[in-house]
Amino acid sequence: MLSDVYRRSNGFFSFEDSYDKDGHLQSYNTWFRVLIKTINQDTSLSYTWHEMTFFSRWTPAGSVILCIGASLLFQNLFQEILSQMWSRIPSSEPYSLHVPIIEAIIAMQDTAVWSVRDAVRSVEKDRSRPARGFRDFLVLHDAARHAIHSFETLSVSMEAFGAMQQQLQDLSKSPRNGEPTEASYRIRVYIDSQIRMLRNLLLRSQSNKERMQNEIALAYNMIAQRDSQVMTGIGNAARLDSNAMRTIALVTMAFLPPTFISAVFSMSFFNYTPAQGSKAALWSVSDKFWVYWAFAVPLTCLTMAIWFWRQKLEGR
Repeated sequence: MLSDVYRRSNGFFSFEDSYDKDGHLQSYNTWFRVLIKTINQDTSLSYTWHEMTFFSRWTPAGSVILCIGASLLFQNLFQEILSQMWSRIPSSEPYSLHVPIIEAIIAMQDTAVWSVRDAVRSVEKDRSRPARGFRDFLVLHDAARHAIHSFETLSVSMEAFGAMQQQLQDLSKSPRNGEPTEASYRIRVYIDSQIRMLRNLLLRSQSNKERMQNEIALAYNMIAQRDSQVMTGIGNAARLDSNAMRTIALVTMAFLPPTFISAVFSMSFFNYTPAQGSKAALWSVSDKFWVYWAFAVPLTCLTMAIWFWRQKLEGR
């Protein structure tokens, strides 16, 4: 149990029993591991991992349990719970010491689940902000990560304690141990009740995770909607620009023919001599005027051909 596989595990439960030749239970050993992640309520959503491993040994003479990695929070909770309920717990059973330990773990899991809930609720109340920055999305995904870890560790704890519950039932019903005693019945009642409480916390943890995923989906949908509105605005602006360009084109078309006529008649191919004395005004055209058309028409056709060719290439 000291291998890296078990030390890195997020939870497990196992046991070992020993009987004498007459079939009487001589010793009963258990070992299990629990992980709990609590979130500190600050702006950075810092967190604390509680990694605890327990070894218990029971003999008819008494029982002892070893807590490895127990945090100060667990120690205080365990001592408080032990002082409150130990007088009501039969101390002669192999699982007697497990009852206050599980109770302390439930208290820590309750704190962990509600710390995640507070983080989720903070995100939900912040959804009305008009825009989210880069840091806001980091906080959003950190809260989702904590919710996933909380659900994972609580699920594994449920599996471990569910296996413990099943083994406790098998132990009390074993023919080698005779009829179930009042003490074993009371221990089963305690642990059954604790398992139900853990199941309730698991449902709350699942709700936290789903609410967090819902907030992430909502955030991305809001971003998509905002981008759509921006694109709509760009489209409206482009339409206004298009209208302006059509106006400019219309004005250009209105002035282009007179400009062309003015340019043609201002060429040196044309000559106008005002009237002088008895001489009438004279308007003459050069016999080389065909040179203008000889260059203008081919260049115009070449320009149009190049334009159509480029349009065809862009269409591909």
